Amino acid sequence: MVETVRLDVLIYAHDGRGLGHASRSIGVGMALRRLYPELKVLFVSGCSFSQELIGTAPLDWLKLPSYETKVVRGRSIGIPGKSMFTDEQLGQLRTKELAHLVSLYRPRLVLVDHTPQGKHKELVPALSSEDGSDTLWVLGVRGVVGAVKQARSELAGKLFKDRYHSVLWYGDSKVLGKSHCEQLQHQYDSVPVECGYVLRLAEFAVWNGRLLEQAEPVAGTISVPWLGEKSMDFLVVLAKVLKKMPPSFGPWLLFVDTENSADVGQRVRALFVEMHNCQLESPGIGYVSALLHSRTAVIYGGYNSLMDVIHANIPAVVVLREMQDEEQQIHLRKLQEVAGEAISTVSETQVSAEELEGMLLAHLQKNKLPSVFLNTNGAAYAAEYINSLLS
Repeated sequence: MVETVRLDVLIYAHDGRGLGHASRSIGVGMALRRLYPELKVLFVSGCSFSQELIGTAPLDWLKLPSYETKVVRGRSIGIPGKSMFTDEQLGQLRTKELAHLVSLYRPRLVLVDHTPQGKHKELVPALSSEDGSDTLWVLGVRGVVGAVKQARSELAGKLFKDRYHSVLWYGDSKVLGKSHCEQLQHQYDSVPVECGYVLRLAEFAVWNGRLLEQAEPVAGTISVPWLGEKSMDFLVVLAKVLKKMPPSFGPWLLFVDTENSADVGQRVRALFVEMHNCQLESPGIGYVSALLHSRTAVIYGGYNSLMDVIHANIPAVVVLREMQDEEQQIHLRKLQEVAGEAISTVSETQVSAEELEGMLLAHLQKNKLPSVFLNTNGAAYAAEYINSLLS
């Protein structure tokens, strides 16, 4: 009798704006491939930057058609993706596709990031599939969940109770306190497994050493992975500041998403085209090498970006968007307590050129910072826990 071939671990991260869900999931996936190379692991997402986040690591992945969102008055709104399906149509199509993948690969374990049901309930049929009836489902959640209605819904609680085995918490209670774990325990009636922070960049460095080589030191790396309602206002201020920066500090590398809108891309490029100390690139694999050779950074306040600068051990100016979900503000307040002056924060809409210039000059004067006391073993711990369930 021929043995049925099964996938060991399927990792699913929904997409839309930002790279946090995909980055955490890829970090755990790379840790699984590093620690348990015999396991069959597959990452599934619509995130268009997945390959850049993986690099040359031996983590295979499937690309789904991408969700797209725009921010209107601080709230994310679904819009047609690059495949030109509406948000609702794409949710329906991905629902069938994910159910088919579970039926086809029959994974022994599925790791889902953020919400049990997915972004648009696209995991519900897969969860009830008879082909995956013996599949273990595990949920992974960031350090601060925020006011995400899907995560706090009655459906999320019921799906978790009926089908999920456990919830992994990618945070550090010594920094964030116990309230976030308590919130998860109340929502899902399950004691979360505290893993620590997932540093995708640390796992990336294991597999991509040659890609990180860069001879020229960089004054600063600036990352704007997606352009929101007020991002152009901030970039105008930033351009004024960088124009005044002494060339002796070195070049500034800007990784800005200019691809989604030709008009916006043209406006962004016009801001920096005549500035010889600035190099504008699309977000990609060059960001990692630039960051690791930078004296400072300007980033937005997402989980992944914050963990990147902590891994690089450089001071950073963190830009905060005006979002109704205040996850980033809550998270930053706690991180600043352990990072001290290494992290400065500014409002995307209210920062002045004088304020931003002062922060960058202060950071450029700093030498290498002392290590931040933070549990950053989340990827490896999650991989070890997943392997223990499979064993």
